[in-house]
Amino acid sequence: MYCSHCGTTVPNDLRFCKNCGGQLIADDDDKDGKPGKMLDNILTTLFLTVMFGFGILVGLIAVLLGNEVKTEVVVMIVMAYLATLLAISITLVRQVPKLIDAKLNRMIRPAEHTSAHQLAPRTTAQLDEFREPIMSVTDHTTRILDKVPAKDGR
Repeated sequence: MYCSHCGTTVPNDLRFCKNCGGQLIADDDDKDGKPGKMLDNILTTLFLTVMFGFGILVGLIAVLLGNEVKTEVVVMIVMAYLATLLAISITLVRQVPKLIDAKLNRMIRPAEHTSAHQLAPRTTAQLDEFREPIMSVTDHTTRILDKVPAKDGR
């Protein structure tokens, strides 16, 4: 396997490059925290929330009507309950497109990284121009302490 950042060959069991420290892309999408597994978890949670929510709602209506609660109060409670259930469902459904996009991106990317990345050689236009090295404090100090020849010829 090759690092996608620097092109160094790395063993398959590493999660980070030993040369540059960049995170390596793994091929398995179905581990916890990966888009594939998170998508499955969200869809399962959505299904269970809706099914249990409607089951609880039917039971709540039966209990309220069995205790001879006014119909208007039961309707208000049912509306509030359905609004809450709808809000929870919408929150979960809004995450699905993001996870699908992430899963598709992870499926497309490994194909790009199958070949070894080779850094292109620099052209002469890309090379830095020569710069004089900066004098250190030590160099400057020793030059100050050098003996200066006297002007009168001694």
